[in-house]
Amino acid sequence: MNESDKICRLAEIGFKIAQPKGYKPHAVERLFRESVKAITELRGVDLSGCDFKASVSGRIQKALDRMADDQAFIPERMGLDAKADEFADLFVNEILNGICDGKPGRLKKMANNLADGYYSATLSIRRKYWENKNLKSNDTI
Repeated sequence: MNESDKICRLAEIGFKIAQPKGYKPHAVERLFRESVKAITELRGVDLSGCDFKASVSGRIQKALDRMADDQAFIPERMGLDAKADEFADLFVNEILNGICDGKPGRLKKMANNLADGYYSATLSIRRKYWENKNLKSNDTI
């Protein structure tokens, strides 16, 4: 798996959690940015991978409650904690540990570039989602 696959996979999981409305980077990148903050705002605290994952998952779950309806559509509240855990697991294993060598400082430096990839991947996933949905609705007519 290369770096783009990691970001694209993360965006796929993120899209299952919350489907951003519009094209504003703040809304599209929200889950990614919250994950970065969950790691980098710990400021050098030595935590285990499990602790990092719990921090990311909790931050995502709280962010979903704070997101207004104009920022994102949350397709399903049931099982949201498991989806947040899956997102956090991938974020810590593949982004923090894989791309950033387990270094929160490096994650902070790379966050903007990685967020650009997450933004692009999310928009691509959304476009394909709506193309498929429109094809299915045209088939039933």
